[in-house]
Amino acid sequence: MVQENPSRSQKKKILFIAAIVSVGLISLFSYHSILGYFFTGTDTITLIETSRIESLKDFAKLFAEPLMAGSKFIDVAKFFRPISSLSYSLDYAIWGLSPFGFQLTNLLLNTFVAILVITVMLRLSSGDLLFAWLSGLIFALHPILIESVPATDRRHDLIAAVFLLLSLWFFLKSRKSNLDYKWSIFLSLIFYILALGGKEIAVILPAIIFCQVLFFSKESSWPGKLISSLKITSPFIVITSAYLSWRTVVLGGLGGYTRTDPWEYADIYHYLINLFHNYFIDLLYPSDPWGVLDCCYANWWTLVMLSFFTFYLGLYLVGSLSGQDSSHRRKSGRLLCFLASWILAPLLLFMVTLTFAHRSMYIPVIPFSALLAYPLAESIRAFWRAGLEYQNTGFRSSGLLATLKPQGLVLTIGMLLLSYLFIYSPVVRSYDQWEMSGRMGRLILTKLATGTTQFTQDCRVNLYNVPECLRSYEKKEPKAKDVTYLSDYSIKSWLNLCGFHRKLEVVIHSRSRPWDFTGDLSVAMLKLGKENLRAIVRMKTVRRTSYLW
Repeated sequence: MVQENPSRSQKKKILFIAAIVSVGLISLFSYHSILGYFFTGTDTITLIETSRIESLKDFAKLFAEPLMAGSKFIDVAKFFRPISSLSYSLDYAIWGLSPFGFQLTNLLLNTFVAILVITVMLRLSSGDLLFAWLSGLIFALHPILIESVPATDRRHDLIAAVFLLLSLWFFLKSRKSNLDYKWSIFLSLIFYILALGGKEIAVILPAIIFCQVLFFSKESSWPGKLISSLKITSPFIVITSAYLSWRTVVLGGLGGYTRTDPWEYADIYHYLINLFHNYFIDLLYPSDPWGVLDCCYANWWTLVMLSFFTFYLGLYLVGSLSGQDSSHRRKSGRLLCFLASWILAPLLLFMVTLTFAHRSMYIPVIPFSALLAYPLAESIRAFWRAGLEYQNTGFRSSGLLATLKPQGLVLTIGMLLLSYLFIYSPVVRSYDQWEMSGRMGRLILTKLATGTTQFTQDCRVNLYNVPECLRSYEKKEPKAKDVTYLSDYSIKSWLNLCGFHRKLEVVIHSRSRPWDFTGDLSVAMLKLGKENLRAIVRMKTVRRTSYLW
């Protein structure tokens, strides 16, 4: 057995640490501003209230009741995410009602996911550090993450991603080593269970593992590959079945968002079309600097971007790989096919369940980042080798020059895509929509908590003119797509957390859409009798000479 040169091994370790540190720092820098935000997201405060653990009974309830049980949220939707709820209970036990601690958890979770992307892709590619680093870098920069990371109540996707990647990493480790196979598989299954407890999207892991075994199987025949893949994936399928069974019992059915009217065929058709459009647009064109998505060519833009990305991958497979040896071509083809199947797995889940939102794109960005990174890494490596050969031989080989032509085009397209994601990432752009949502929430909630202390008995809070968005954010510019604001049940939860233990009812009678917010917000409160409080949210009107929305 040939031992690796110690100096070479030490150099690899240093480069690996540098890759992790650089991506981690970029991830931290991208979202460090959220540490100053108030609680963001519609459901955050209700998640905190319903996740508190004061006894063993409360702990058991997290695993035996729907998400946010006991609140008005279960009239809207029913989900089962005990591990995510547990994270809020831990934060509350440590930080109380300090938003800093909750945002810090989101920030660290996202950074950890970016680092895990590097480690998983490194193991998946058998040690290709450049590819793994670029995958983590693209993930950390991707603008669609702005839909999840700053929103305290969207931590579910981050937790599911952490445990899904850990499960996949240990599974890949078990495939490489027979010495610690049992322990690796055991830990992989444990982390898969935790991922399922984070969010339901983790059910795609058995499909991911099945495709990985299928594409990288050493079996010569396809029937043999299928049988081997099913056999290896079977423990994950068993856990999935047990999880779905228990989830059905807890929720009293399939769960999900409640619809008062049944789906019509035309509704499903249009929903699937929009789902397909938004899914790939969020991956390929997450920010809309040219306002394309607001015009009549929006759906065509999906095909344009898909064609552009397909050309990028096809050019690499057909042109750049033609000069490589057969083993490298097979390895690259298998890896790209696996990553493509990983991208399609969440899409199929969204299509079957008819549940999609921009915030759900957190996990699909992981394989997309790797799919973009691999041809780019191969092209960079090809030009690096060419530079070394030029120094040694002066390009005496005409074959090398012919190979560099498609590699150059692949490198150009890849760098354009990477540059676009960088320019519209939170590293460069200021996405302050979540901050404004939190600032408005802080002012309203603080004033309401002061007003309700006047009541010594049951109380009904009647709210008017509660902001639900800012119209200035509807302009055609890069922005967070799915920012949320206060709801009646989140306001009720806040008042409960602030010590209002009497029977409380909160009703929002009207909403407003002010143009902008500069902190000039007030809440006019009027006590009506012994049981009613009327609260009107007022914001200073800013006169503008430009057109009105």
